Amino acid sequence: MDRGIASRLILSMVCLTTAVSVSAASISGKVVRVEDARAVAQAMVTLSFPDETRGAAAITTFTDAQGHYELATGKHQSLKQAVLTVSKPGFEPPDKTPVAVTSANKGEQKTLFLKNSSNIADQVPASAWFGQMPAGDARNITLSGCSSCHQMASPRVREYAAQIEAVSGGPEGDQKALEEWRKVVRHESWRTVVKYMRSKHYSVFPLESPVSLDAIDWLTAQNADYNFFNLKQGEIIAQYLASHFPHSTDSLHRDAYDYGGDLAVNENTVIKEFAFPDLALVREMVPAPGSPYLWGADVRRNQIVRLNPENGETKWYAPEFDGSTGPHTIIPDDDGNLWISMIDNDQFARFVPKDEKWTMWTLRPSNLADDASMGGAAIVHDMSIDSRGHLARDSDGNIWITLVGSNQMGTLNPDTGHVAFYDTNKVEGMSPINHLIYAAVLPKGGECVWYSQVNGHVACIDTQSKKIDKLVEFREGTGPRRMSVDNTGHLWVALFGSGQVAKIRMQDGKLLNTYDMPDRSAAPYSVTWDESRQVLWVVNANSDVIYRLDPETGISTVLPLPRRMAYLRQVAVDGKTGDLIASYGNYPEGSGPSMGVLIHPGDR
Repeated sequence: MDRGIASRLILSMVCLTTAVSVSAASISGKVVRVEDARAVAQAMVTLSFPDETRGAAAITTFTDAQGHYELATGKHQSLKQAVLTVSKPGFEPPDKTPVAVTSANKGEQKTLFLKNSSNIADQVPASAWFGQMPAGDARNITLSGCSSCHQMASPRVREYAAQIEAVSGGPEGDQKALEEWRKVVRHESWRTVVKYMRSKHYSVFPLESPVSLDAIDWLTAQNADYNFFNLKQGEIIAQYLASHFPHSTDSLHRDAYDYGGDLAVNENTVIKEFAFPDLALVREMVPAPGSPYLWGADVRRNQIVRLNPENGETKWYAPEFDGSTGPHTIIPDDDGNLWISMIDNDQFARFVPKDEKWTMWTLRPSNLADDASMGGAAIVHDMSIDSRGHLARDSDGNIWITLVGSNQMGTLNPDTGHVAFYDTNKVEGMSPINHLIYAAVLPKGGECVWYSQVNGHVACIDTQSKKIDKLVEFREGTGPRRMSVDNTGHLWVALFGSGQVAKIRMQDGKLLNTYDMPDRSAAPYSVTWDESRQVLWVVNANSDVIYRLDPETGISTVLPLPRRMAYLRQVAVDGKTGDLIASYGNYPEGSGPSMGVLIHPGDR
């Protein structure tokens, strides 16, 4: 090979390290295949910055049809020691050795190379492994039960599975008996994981919480009535994983996984990621009317965060409460105030950004046990929202709030301070917590508030009679989770276990359709209605992508994310810019990236 060509290949490898001069403001170039120099369209190109750099920690774009890309930095950023990478499923770097480029100036041109890869095991998201396993209720229950906190199957889960297969012993010389022995080992090993995960459910609470694993005994931690899945579901999960989880995840052929749909990106798409401390667990982020900042809830460190997307600066605010709170869900209202549900100590709050003032309320049903476990926690969860994801009140001025600990809905009138609680539907064989009541949506008019249960159904409560008015039933494992409403009378529901989105006519509670997501193991966590685009954004726990669902055609396109283990729980749409705002939220903290995410889809 010509020495000049070889040098260019090395310098332009996929994980190219580029030491860029301070004066540089942009990098552009082309991505081509090593084999034939053909352009690679829709390749993901990411510019990452060293720690402590002002602004975004990383900026990502995509190549156009001719393989061209361009990345521009923020005005507060230096490109010194930045790292340029490019990737696309089914391709890999031609060389593993990064090379520093010392002559990068403003407008620097970089040609990057990719080559075909037959083994994509290191490229695929966690959901890819479930795509190799049998579909059905057992898989749905497993996904719904295991993916609520972390990706399934995450690298640590795959490592555990490999350790199971490495266990030696059993009868020698009799292959049939040996395999039967190994089945027992697999089943008991996965049962052990289920027990472990029951205790890890307590990591949803803040670090200083009295409802922590350090504060309760082991039998209480293992009580299935205080967990997000019951005894029967736990056994289904253990049996399904023992029978079907791949014995090796070292190899996956490139034909075994793809995105499952066209990409919803172009050369104008820009994704900015902002780093938070490793121990932060910012579950979700939102914009607020009248504020230049983005706002997030850090459930583990008892704080909310204000992020300046211009320079990456953060400011943290602790609720004015004597004890841990666990800020969980954060929602703006039309006036720019922030409303925050708190899963610890039964707290609910309003934060006014303009004067940085807190107002706190306590929501605690009388039917809760007085003990330090999930059985004694209200677990104040989601609050009623409108089609824009803003706080919504009924005609009496009440906010409706879901309470996981008691499978109830509470109401709060912030003007009077009046609090009340109302029962929801019950599923046989489920304790209150087992139901995992979740989202609350209040359509325009406010006559009926809709709620979802991850291990149950979707229903609405008449806001005047306080009685259940409509009930939409789902099969066990389907996993109705976070919801959204459009402005034509439809309720949209993310089906976490089955990998679908449901469309319900709110007038009569009729299930009109279910839409399969491109990856049925993606674990769709929430849907967000985008009025300006007339589409739904579907964020996922398992697949490292966001889906864009067109209600007119029923077709979903795919917006890939630049980070592995990019667990998303919610996405908000900025009403002015149309940008998407989210954050990565793996439990426990530190098990995945801790970042805020700002996405310009590039369609306007």
